[in-house]
Amino acid sequence: KNKYFGYIDLNNVSFSRLKSNKYKIMTPIKYKSNNLYVEGLSIEKLADDNQTPFYCYSEKYIEDQYQALKSAFDMEAKIFYSMKANSNLSILKLLLNKGSGIDVVSGGEIERALNAGATGKDIIYAGVGKTDEELTYAIKTKIHCINVESQSELTRINDICEKLNTKQNISLRVNPDVDAKTHVKITTGKAENKFGIEFDYIKSMYAIASELPNVNIIGISVHIGSQITNLKPFKKAFQIIYDLINDLRGLGHKIKHVDLGGGLGVTYSDDDNVPTFKEYASLIQSIFGNLNIEVYIEPGRLLVANSGLLVTRVVDIKTTSQKTFVIVDAAMNDFIRPTLYNSYHEILPVKNNLGTSNKLYDIVGPICETGDYFAKNRNMNSVQVGSLIAIKSVGAYGSVLSSNYNSRPQIAEIIVQNDKYEVIRERVEVKDILARERIANWL
Repeated sequence: KNKYFGYIDLNNVSFSRLKSNKYKIMTPIKYKSNNLYVEGLSIEKLADDNQTPFYCYSEKYIEDQYQALKSAFDMEAKIFYSMKANSNLSILKLLLNKGSGIDVVSGGEIERALNAGATGKDIIYAGVGKTDEELTYAIKTKIHCINVESQSELTRINDICEKLNTKQNISLRVNPDVDAKTHVKITTGKAENKFGIEFDYIKSMYAIASELPNVNIIGISVHIGSQITNLKPFKKAFQIIYDLINDLRGLGHKIKHVDLGGGLGVTYSDDDNVPTFKEYASLIQSIFGNLNIEVYIEPGRLLVANSGLLVTRVVDIKTTSQKTFVIVDAAMNDFIRPTLYNSYHEILPVKNNLGTSNKLYDIVGPICETGDYFAKNRNMNSVQVGSLIAIKSVGAYGSVLSSNYNSRPQIAEIIVQNDKYEVIRERVEVKDILARERIANWL
């Protein structure tokens, strides 16, 4: 048993990973007698009851991840779940029940959080391009804090508050110009990115904010990117923020909290090497532990990515002179990360009884796009037409990025608790898509 991460399943961990202390908590997704299970429920049972493809999530995994992260800190650190990773109401409610707050990036996400049971004080509102309508909704909701991205946004917040005869808590988001060394599409802390206020202007922005009668400065915010697998970029950014907090306090600004964003990476394969929760927490504590300040963190994928499977069925196996294609009934409209980010996701046969294979497969969907794939040149144990396969680590940025491209219905989401499950989002049907459209009267 590991002090911070719970029990370790020795059947699924190499001794080298144990030695390096990189393995976090026991996976709830594993084979039992060659049948793939999520917690105490077989995937085959789920597929008997529900049309493929579908998403399923382990409740226990999410709870364990949250608790492991919370327990890694020896100081008080408030977690605000970044709901853009997976915004299903059940996921939000699960984390709210554990004591998490919610990090939102749109008016729609505020409404989702409230519907899941959050109150305004549970919510931090981040992101560029907040409209007046969204800001008005946020202010009326009395959310805990708005992370401000520009002088224009700051002025608009003040003006809206004046009309509503209220004040709003704010922090300013700093762009520290730190390269997170992650995928170019998910780095957010470089000067060339659209996020945050340039470091050279941040002190003058705090001076401007302090003169506005309808805003209340309570903190400072930074977020440098997602899926960061090395602590060095965090350390560089956090040290910059530490010095800045001291400077701002010296200028008379009351900085009560520091919002450090999220971004700590997760393991998508056994080859991934990411910092432990304890290493991450220790870094934060070593920099901010003596500041007498509240620390907020905003994990998203860290809590949910490895909770999820995309279960899909093999509809054809096609061999050409160049390739062997395993064609499944899921597609890029269901799960776009492999083609959008060239991301790796482990793929497993649900029933692992057809033997090993020395072939390399492309696992692809039916959409008329060459980019419609889940894996290329992938070694996988044998499957046949009709076999179920499971794509792992899809709990984050899976369902939330799905669409109805090719008039394909968005698929169901299921949550598993021990040996029972519940459908937490119904599958959309084509008739539901068509019901939202109209043929123009003149046609």
